[in-house]
Amino acid sequence: MKRPSLAAPLGVALAGIVGLVMGCTAITSDASRVVAIEFDTLAYPSVVAGDTLRDSLGRASPLHAVGLNSAGAVVSRPPFRYIALDSGVTIDTSGYITAQAPTGSARIVASVNGFQSVAKTVLISRPPGLVVAIGALRDTVFYSLPDNPAVNVSPPLTVRIVTRDTAGGIGFTAGWLVSYQAFFRGVALSRKDTTVATLWDDQTNPTSLDTTDASSGTAARRLRIRPVGLPTAAESLIVIATVKYKGVAIQGSPVRWVISTRPKVP
Repeated sequence: MKRPSLAAPLGVALAGIVGLVMGCTAITSDASRVVAIEFDTLAYPSVVAGDTLRDSLGRASPLHAVGLNSAGAVVSRPPFRYIALDSGVTIDTSGYITAQAPTGSARIVASVNGFQSVAKTVLISRPPGLVVAIGALRDTVFYSLPDNPAVNVSPPLTVRIVTRDTAGGIGFTAGWLVSYQAFFRGVALSRKDTTVATLWDDQTNPTSLDTTDASSGTAARRLRIRPVGLPTAAESLIVIATVKYKGVAIQGSPVRWVISTRPKVP
């Protein structure tokens, strides 16, 4: 089980908290009493101005923290309060976030029994209206043998999410999830495929999900080609990027790239 996000008595500064801070709150053996809080994830990185926080399927999603007792066991239904430390959002008694500000961010904490979690930050974004590809939709990777990861990789497969709510000069949607999927000969490749191709992030980690940048509204993945696993010298792969809002693909989604592979000529 993942260990809890750090908890501290209310009023203690969040910055630099590295462990469970006790303050004047005594640890108790009462199995129903929360002494630590897990509040590690939000349903989505951002919430659209004027809307409520939704999960990746588009469903309105309340905040969810987990309380642990002194034995490390989960406490059933602790009476959490969720508190916004910044203006721009409101949180109702059921834990649903609603964004009022047109843009920005807000830190949120969970609190119970005098303990307060570390803060999670949610971005406030403009509604996504259109996804556009940045760069060519067809490209060729001239791969080398023996395999060279620095060479056998596609250019960034980049998309930008454009908003139609451009008040204030902001023309993109920040903090929005973009889902990538690679296909070879019509078959979807697993995220960690090591035989034919793998989707990489900027740090060469295998991942098929990216979040649009807060300053540009762009997301990108690269296709790492593994030529030893290619059946023939010349092949092609398909990469598709999907962007949704409220569970429905937005205009321009999916974006489709065709990546051809050819051996590098000495």
